[in-house]
Amino acid sequence: MKKGLLFLLAGLIVVVMSGSAFAANSLNSGSKAISVGMGDNIFSHKAIPNVDAVINDVVDISGRFMVSNDVALYGGFGLQTDGGDADGTYLSLTVGFRKYTKVADLAPFVAAQLSYITVKSDPNIVDLSVIDAACLFGAEYFLGAQFSFEGAVGVGIGQYSNDLNNADDTYFGTRTVGVRANFYF
Repeated sequence: MKKGLLFLLAGLIVVVMSGSAFAANSLNSGSKAISVGMGDNIFSHKAIPNVDAVINDVVDISGRFMVSNDVALYGGFGLQTDGGDADGTYLSLTVGFRKYTKVADLAPFVAAQLSYITVKSDPNIVDLSVIDAACLFGAEYFLGAQFSFEGAVGVGIGQYSNDLNNADDTYFGTRTVGVRANFYF
């Protein structure tokens, strides 16, 4: 029993000490990635009546292209449709760029993104359009050469328009962007 435990502990130490050798990354010029993730959205930071009744957590899908070893361009979308008593749609389109401050297994980054979001429901509870610009700070951790997880937080400013009551408003604030899984190819 002691021999087995000692062997297991030695194996664990070898894996931990050589972890970076196993987790090379794909942050190379010309690499592409598909990202899937979720987080909160701008509506959780602004008191907009009835929006929470229509929006749940939306899964976003995006694509990324590495322009150089430390700069990436990306674009993505989120889509949700609801049926039943709260028919509604959520659509978001996002474009941005990301600059990695360190190209390693743990790769911190800064990013800027622009988003257009529309939310509509039937019966007419919500009919919103949003344009949002955000600056993000986060990190991506590579578990293998082609797979990583990331998280980010940020600050943003935006303008929303509520077509039901002809109300417009501007907002500024912090936000969490959420967690993503990335697959590079």
